[in-house]
Formats: sequence, structure tokens, C-alpha cells
Amino acid sequence: MKLFPSREREPTHFGRKRHRFQHRHGSVVPITELKCGQRGEIILIRGNRKVTQRLADLGLTPKTSICILKAVPFNGPIEVSVRGSKLAIGREIAENILVKTKEPSNDLLPP
Repeated sequence: MKLFPSREREPTHFGRKRHRFQHRHGSVVPITELKCGQRGEIILIRGNRKVTQRLADLGLTPKTSICILKAVPFNGPIEVSVRGSKLAIGREIAENILVKTKEPSNDLLPP
């Protein structure tokens, strides 16, 4: 029996809502919604200080171009290309990286 059912957090991965900054930046989506080969520009990274600092140390900062290389199904990690290096990011952390989408172009994809 739970004493405070109203204080429970609901899972965030079931209802995919658009972020509140969408009206300010246009089409802002988490990188989990991008398809393989699609590019975007990082607008915002949500999370606690430890997570955002670690992502900043890896080169994931606002106004940085990011490309999705591979997305593993069933809530697996996402492989991205940032600043010439490849990174694998867990799906929970990736949902908090919001990007402004760009059109995919084949000449800009890394080999």
C-alpha cells in the first residue's frame, strides 16, 4: 500500500510530448526522435548538473551539430557523431538532449 500515490512520478517515455521551447526555436525534438542519418543542432540539454557537465565534457554543448548514426531498438543506446567523434548515449539521457532538426544530406555524413 502506498501512502502518497500523488507523489509518484509517471514514466516519461510513454507520452512523447513536445518540449515547451518548441515555440521559441521551431521544430525542437529530443534526439531519440531523429532517424539514422538525420542531423540537428543542439538547443538545450536538460538534467541535473552532473549529467550536463559530463555531456559538456564529451562535447555535447548548445549550438553544436549532431548526427544520428545508429539507434538500437528496444530502448537501447543511440550512436551519434559530434565534433568528429562517435559517442554512444543511453536512451534516458538522449531523451533530455533537445535538437533543432536539419534536413538530411548525404554529402555531410561521416564515412
